[in-house]
Amino acid sequence: MTAHKLTKLQTAELLEISVRTLERWGRAGYGPKPQKHGPRLVRYDADEVMAYRREGERQVSA
Repeated sequence: MTAHKLTKLQTAELLEISVRTLERWGRAGYGPKPQKHGPRLVRYDADEVMAYRREGERQVSA
């Protein structure tokens, strides 16, 4: 079974951040791990993005 992949825009919208912030996070090693599928094609695993979002919500509310 193949996991659902999200674009940068979809991922940024789910995390309520800008695409530029998502790109900076990726370069710095923060957030969900970007998966390269070619020289310019980047996708994010939907399950990983949702897990990261849930973890972030827990940290904010703690």
